[in-house]
Amino acid sequence: MTLKKSYFGWFLAGLVTLLSSQTQAADESWQAASQVVEQTTEKMLVLMDDKSLRATSNRERLQHEIESIVTPVIDFYGFGRGVMGRFARTATEEELTRFSDILKTTLVRTYSIAMSDFSVKEYRILPPRAPSPQPDMQVVNVVLTSGNNKTFNVMYYMRKVEGNWMLVNVMVEGINLRLTFQNQFADMYQRSRSIAAVIDNWEERVASTVAQVIEDVES
Repeated sequence: MTLKKSYFGWFLAGLVTLLSSQTQAADESWQAASQVVEQTTEKMLVLMDDKSLRATSNRERLQHEIESIVTPVIDFYGFGRGVMGRFARTATEEELTRFSDILKTTLVRTYSIAMSDFSVKEYRILPPRAPSPQPDMQVVNVVLTSGNNKTFNVMYYMRKVEGNWMLVNVMVEGINLRLTFQNQFADMYQRSRSIAAVIDNWEERVASTVAQVIEDVES
């Protein structure tokens, strides 16, 4: 009986140590992921403060500046595979790459248009309610306050890709962008029965979708 109690005690001690180390790893991972979000947000706010970039004549320059900021921190390839969903299994590597490039171009372009009409007064990064069960997957919750004092809740889904924290999805005021795109991809595929055809027509579709999301959030 004493021997069994001893083994049980060692088991509990080991379990507590394991859980503690996992919690610490998750906390450190969240700190690293949130730092990437904070640094990127700060860079974007600097751009938004540059009133000259709001001019239509400087739209191309604004898009270039945005692209240089978001490219290192957004996993467009992984984001694209997530949008394709089950269709990614039958897509060719060329289609996967082309789709990720189109997502990148249209999102940057649409975001630059949104920036011209939106201002952020301040933001807060909220601590997680509980540690992530997967240290390499973290959610960073940011509350933005606009110039007219309206608040927006943005959740950045971050994943560690080859040692770097990168964005793989985003939810704005409860609107899951990847899921919204995923449903549209499936709907377009059902109409054309061709991944290539969906990609060919995606640029116009994604631009209008993001614009609608922005309009819904701001209204």
